[in-house]
Amino acid sequence: MTDTAEATDPAARLEWWRTELAGLDPLELPADRPRPSVREPGTARRTHTVPAATADALRKAAAGYGAPLPVVLLAAYQLLLGRWSRRQDVAVGTPVAEELAVIRTDLAAATFGDLVDRVGAALRGAQDRGVPFQQLVTALVPEPDSGHHPLVQALFTGPEGGGAPLAGTCPPDLQLTHEDDGTGLRLHLDHSTALFDAATAERFAGNLLTLLTAVAGHPGSALGDLDLLDGAERRLLLTEWSAGPAARPADRQVAELVAEQAGRTPEAVAVVFGDEEVTYGGLNARANRLAHHLRSLGVAPDVPVGVCLERGPELIVALLAVLKAGGAYVPLDPEHPVDRLGFVLRDTAAPVVVTQETLRGRLAAEGRALVTVDTDREAIATADAADPASTTGPDDLAYVLYTSGSTGTPKGVAITLGSLTGLLLGMREVFPAPASDRVLFTTSATFDIANVEVFLPLVTGGRIIGADREQVHTPGALAALVDRHDVTLVQATPSAWRPLLDALGDRPGPRDLTVFTAGEALPADLAAKMLRAGRRVVNGYGPTETTVYATVAEIRDAAGPVPIGRPTPGTEAYVVDEADRPVPVGVPGELLIGGRGVARGYLGRPELTGERFTAHPFPGHAADGASARVYRTGDLVRWLPDGNLEFLGRLDHQVKVRGFRIELGEIESALLAHADVDACVVTVREDVPGGVPGEKALVAYCVPAKGRTPGVGALRDWCGRGLPGYMVPGAFVFLDRLPLTTSGKTDRTALPAPDGERTGLEAEFVAPRTPAERAVARVWADALWADEVGAHDDFFELGGDSLTATRTALRLQEEFGLEIPVRVLFTCSTVETLAKALTTARRAGGFPAA
Repeated sequence: MTDTAEATDPAARLEWWRTELAGLDPLELPADRPRPSVREPGTARRTHTVPAATADALRKAAAGYGAPLPVVLLAAYQLLLGRWSRRQDVAVGTPVAEELAVIRTDLAAATFGDLVDRVGAALRGAQDRGVPFQQLVTALVPEPDSGHHPLVQALFTGPEGGGAPLAGTCPPDLQLTHEDDGTGLRLHLDHSTALFDAATAERFAGNLLTLLTAVAGHPGSALGDLDLLDGAERRLLLTEWSAGPAARPADRQVAELVAEQAGRTPEAVAVVFGDEEVTYGGLNARANRLAHHLRSLGVAPDVPVGVCLERGPELIVALLAVLKAGGAYVPLDPEHPVDRLGFVLRDTAAPVVVTQETLRGRLAAEGRALVTVDTDREAIATADAADPASTTGPDDLAYVLYTSGSTGTPKGVAITLGSLTGLLLGMREVFPAPASDRVLFTTSATFDIANVEVFLPLVTGGRIIGADREQVHTPGALAALVDRHDVTLVQATPSAWRPLLDALGDRPGPRDLTVFTAGEALPADLAAKMLRAGRRVVNGYGPTETTVYATVAEIRDAAGPVPIGRPTPGTEAYVVDEADRPVPVGVPGELLIGGRGVARGYLGRPELTGERFTAHPFPGHAADGASARVYRTGDLVRWLPDGNLEFLGRLDHQVKVRGFRIELGEIESALLAHADVDACVVTVREDVPGGVPGEKALVAYCVPAKGRTPGVGALRDWCGRGLPGYMVPGAFVFLDRLPLTTSGKTDRTALPAPDGERTGLEAEFVAPRTPAERAVARVWADALWADEVGAHDDFFELGGDSLTATRTALRLQEEFGLEIPVRVLFTCSTVETLAKALTTARRAGGFPAA
């Protein structure tokens, strides 16, 4: 019952509303266009008549609930708004006592009848504590957003209207008006034309009619049982769009396919690295010898074998040899910290590691055999060159790749041979010959897309064009490789494509080059640039847990959202809500991936495997031979009206930066282990010094321990001891305390942007003294968004990283008029040392070869 003082005292009523609407966030419905900062009042109307039988059943249901029909309609409207916006807390504006009132409802009810009761109670509370809407807005929204209607973005009205948007304010996103004269029930949906296409509004109205039909037929239904999809849309989403093309039979494994290709074209060149060329016959024989040697050391099905080699033909030989021996390769990047390499070897318990003499000291040798391909060359050469008899099947392991872990511990993804073969057969359809003739190999073997660069050309008779470590980081050198070898397929993340595309330019080169981008969202401006360059552009998506690529899209224009495409052959894609119900077209949901690419799970992590790899929610739609499980990606996507998927972001704090999947918690765990850090949070921003607009970078916000003064360089070095370089934050911001929300959680939206100041730098500022130092400092200041750069400042302490170094080297080349290898910025990382190196090189006519 309403308190008498509260009902009569205007101040008490206003305070009630302040409490009732505390923490109410704007309702963000999935729109067809970004919300403008200032919205025009344009709207359009869709009108639907509820079938007479359904309308009669709704009136009977309302009587059973003990509520008027408009309350039932409002409850259904709010439920639909919640499903479309992935919200349990939904507010709608509706006329109450000739004023617009805010009806806020918690949708976490057991049955639809319970929800009707909640809506009715909210309406009665609003009626008992009426406050003019303008007064509410003035009190609760002191700085209204001109892109949102104040307080509520959706309205619900009767035939007489009322409670219309206030004059001079932003119109609502949606307004539902009902008319019921006892013989016919009509629903009018007015939608903002600035946000929604007519087709989107039509789908919303259709979902509402389906929902009302379900309520009419089963008024006692649990909320979770009420479906939004009619039969036609359900068939579209679960049958026509969800499954990729039929998969080819994977009756032979990758090693066998390569051996067969070697038998057909033994003299054809398979691998090119610099001046070294390896034929198919030579590659197969070398891999066979190493495979027999590995078998003599106990390598067998499901036995993990570490592979730690510099980029070159021996890396290709080793990966293939492990598969021929029947083992599972575990790639180890020589550039990763020793602690990281040691963790992977311990976690896999790999009994054998294939490496080279110069890298022995970086590997934990205790209890395992180290096969050094250079010093053990003679012993390996005496092994049999014939193809080893196959001992594996499609369910045996092909490789184990480690990805970032949210608890601070990396996790190994176990991929089977059948999944790897399925990937390559599917990609062969995406890139039919001659697109896979000459593939540029630039990716670290620890990144799963390297499997396409290595094995796709080998199973199709193509050629691998390898880039060494320095070329990988030098766009000009990669462009030269593309031109020299007439490369037809280059695969890279969007972040890496920007400088590479600039280096390729418009000069003569291969016109049939396929630009394959993957690993992170493809910005529309970059897609447009790729298309203007006359390239074939393909955008791919896929977690490591589903064997590289789950969806692909050929991009022909960049006018609208850049899609991630449709499922690849043998792959299934489902977009679901929190209850695993398929969501309508255009509505965000979590992407579940099924099919033969689904990994076995996480090595030695049964609980995590059970959490992320779950039973197929639509087993009747699973493809023949597909896994009975699906992988929960944690990615938020939606179906576009043309049947393509659009990537929208993450559901958790996992991010992708330059194609690498990163759990922010792993970086935070590393920083919290440092004695100088009391608290920290790591996030991703696009306004980081040294960044490119639209490009993401890691920023660490640290609260120093009492009495401590952490330095940027020390914290970067600390992170670099156990984390790969791509996980070391590019910028550090030091705060007295982390901002908190009212619930006591870190308020990530209140974290300040890095400002380029010298906070945390360990070197005292010394002004540049020579013309060369001043030139270097000027380029650095511009590239790193720094207010000032001193002679003793370190490039990486200022926020630089490998990608920024690549761009900076190009800028310095223009300034100094000579070719500058990126490695120079790593060896001469201060202004003073780099200026001296540049001056010396200019006198000598260039830098010596590495």
